[in-house]
Amino acid sequence: VACITAACRVEANGTYPPTLRLETLTDTYRLKSSQDVLILSRRPIPSITSVTENDTLLDGSLDYETELSAGILRRLSGEAFTTWPSGKIVVVYPAGWGTVPEDLKLAAVKFMQAEWQQGDRDPMLKSKTTEGVSSYEWWVDPTKDSIVPAEVMDILQRGGYVNTWIG
Repeated sequence: VACITAACRVEANGTYPPTLRLETLTDTYRLKSSQDVLILSRRPIPSITSVTENDTLLDGSLDYETELSAGILRRLSGEAFTTWPSGKIVVVYPAGWGTVPEDLKLAAVKFMQAEWQQGDRDPMLKSKTTEGVSSYEWWVDPTKDSIVPAEVMDILQRGGYVNTWIG
């Protein structure tokens, strides 16, 4: 469901539709100046396949440290953190769920139920009156930027499915 991936802030790459399922990703960073951390575009991340810094393949046990749950990579120099240098850094890693978690399935079911209940109703309709026959009026929240119901967003947020970025 495209609306759920959009609500979860899953980045699209322009070629394939965004998904929450397990897939191999390649994040490319072109840094103009040094950075303390690299923040990967997707989660969950079970592991890092490779990190290449300016055409040099880095060693995962010596050159960088990962905080997989947050999707953060930190550059190492010996035992100390250092900065990622300017230039091109390419990170290849798997991300997503191989088996869809039950609460994510529940969110999808509740979203589809809400859509079915709405039927052909225009969610943006503010008012419609047919004299002597019917009158409809719905309030449309001008601050709402998603058609995903609040109950579904709550499930997605509590489950950690909504991507957030630092900085």
